[in-house]
Amino acid sequence: MFERTRTSLSLATVFACAFPATLLAAELDPVVVTATKTAQSIREVPAAVSVITREQIERSPASTVDQLLSGVPGLYAARMDASSPNRIAQTYTRGLPGNSRTLVLLDGIPMNVLYDGQVDWSQLSSQDVERVEVVRGASSGLHGANAMGGVINVLSRAPEPGVVTRVGAEYGSMDSKRLSASHSHNFGRTALRVSASHFTSDGYDMWRPDTTVPLANRDKIGTVKDNATLRLTHEIDTASFVEGGLSYMKDEATGFYKPGASGYQPSTREQWVPTLRYVRDDGGAQSSVTAYGRLGKQWADTLNPANYRTISEEGVYEDRTFGMSAQHSREILVGHRLTVGIDYIDGSIRNHFDYPGTTRQRDTQGDLSRYALFVQDEISLTGRWKLNLAGRYDRWKTGGNQTDTGVGQPNSAYRSQSDGMFSPKLATLFKLSDSVNLRASAGKAFNLPDMFNLYANTRRGATTYWANPNLTPERVKAYDAGVDVYFGRRGSVKATLYYNDAEDFIYSVQRNATNVDKINVGAVTTRGLELEAVYRPIVPLSLAASYTLNRSRIEENKRNTALEGKDLTNVPRQHASLRADYQFPAGATLFAALRYVGKRYGNDLNTTVYKAYTTGDIGGTYPISKSVSARLTVANVADKRYDGIGYIAPGRTVTAGIGASF
Repeated sequence: MFERTRTSLSLATVFACAFPATLLAAELDPVVVTATKTAQSIREVPAAVSVITREQIERSPASTVDQLLSGVPGLYAARMDASSPNRIAQTYTRGLPGNSRTLVLLDGIPMNVLYDGQVDWSQLSSQDVERVEVVRGASSGLHGANAMGGVINVLSRAPEPGVVTRVGAEYGSMDSKRLSASHSHNFGRTALRVSASHFTSDGYDMWRPDTTVPLANRDKIGTVKDNATLRLTHEIDTASFVEGGLSYMKDEATGFYKPGASGYQPSTREQWVPTLRYVRDDGGAQSSVTAYGRLGKQWADTLNPANYRTISEEGVYEDRTFGMSAQHSREILVGHRLTVGIDYIDGSIRNHFDYPGTTRQRDTQGDLSRYALFVQDEISLTGRWKLNLAGRYDRWKTGGNQTDTGVGQPNSAYRSQSDGMFSPKLATLFKLSDSVNLRASAGKAFNLPDMFNLYANTRRGATTYWANPNLTPERVKAYDAGVDVYFGRRGSVKATLYYNDAEDFIYSVQRNATNVDKINVGAVTTRGLELEAVYRPIVPLSLAASYTLNRSRIEENKRNTALEGKDLTNVPRQHASLRADYQFPAGATLFAALRYVGKRYGNDLNTTVYKAYTTGDIGGTYPISKSVSARLTVANVADKRYDGIGYIAPGRTVTAGIGASF
């Protein structure tokens, strides 16, 4: 079947590892596709890349994709627990805060929502993820908007060989329950995989002590998450295949306030993602064409803060995105590969708000169309020296308006605007020896203002929050240099220095006591050091560590010079992780992990400080039989309560589960 052909290798979606030595080699030297859009060994890529393999996912207690990222250097994943509602999750790369400044892909498809740049991390359960590739550093030269800090590409599981069914069940703290199932079936040249999962948790009291919500009105915040996926693949011949997929997610937040109101929905989001892809690999040339959609709808109500008993606003947020991409890669000379591609996206948002007991209605609309052309030249100058030249031109058009029938509420109608941007990148890799690589890169990247910042004026109490249709794209010049040292099949150590010089950062600025504006503030820099190491002193024991030192600072803000020299909010200056995994001869496993997050600032003036914290997790699996295994994990063993982003993290949680395959 296609999993064993060169075509599947070119996408790097399937790893069939039968022996420990092969497994270790796959973890240390995986084939990656995200950094250059071509399949090659991670040792040959002139970029800072981390890979989370399927084997690592199976050993991890994480149930959401963003939780898998906590050990990646240069990347701060701030979700506190799987019970947290999906939209609380935040992921920052190289000190650039906000989900919108890191491009997140699902099988190469953009997942940042047009409305506010957020990411629905619950689109796939961890059981449906084959691996995750993280490319750190400006990547608009190939990937376009949002890729200021880097790219996270989540690759879903392909159908397994033969006929395989997997089921699982978990129960844990906060009355958390998870059920999951998947089935793979091969029919000659055609293969199918379907899966589903359901997770529910009562959650916990996330409220910070300084919240303005009265104690009597604070409720636990929980979640209900549902996932379903379908993937169908057909091998046309030994060099090509076509595949279609469909994934569904529903993420519901529960609780928040007491006593609440009948029919109150804090937040419920549904999203469908259909895909269709054709791939051909003729050895010297590879081609692919992808078409996709992303259809999302969210319901979010607001309670009256006077009593938290009545609904003051009912909101419905709808977003749709359709896109298409195509690329062709060919070796035009020995050691010289040229890749060209096109990318097109068309999207819109439609938000509607009702105000029970009144005739007031509010509507926000926004549209975006964007097309791009990219070119990459990969050149092997010598047997040890590689050079990558990439460039992409993006052209876009946006428009939107807002109407509000409420007395004294802001209304707006904006003319369509269009603009374009060229994003170059130069990267090089030099093999000092068979075990030591030197690499460096320089490039430009950008981030388009999201629809919320462009068109969604809103008023809360006496304060009006003004959108700004004249916002310009955020831009960054990025540089990094690193060294990778490999110790045969035992491990590796990687170190990277980086510097980002960003302009036109979008910030909220207080105009006066009753008005807040969205503006481009001037200049921001981030600089830091990333360290990453993996080592296997003996075959059963695997060690992994990462460390990040970062400084994110506002260099220029003409509207408020008091902010110049201040740190960006919620970005830790240091974070680190350490993990050990041990596999017993009979198949049982144990793991222990530590995570450290340094102090962060909770406001622009850096007067609110979130203290540093360290947490520890332990867990393991035990094979009850050849096809049945049990799992136990204890997260935050020391039962610490610490600050997340806007919420307090839970204490110790315990989860037990059982899984079977047949």
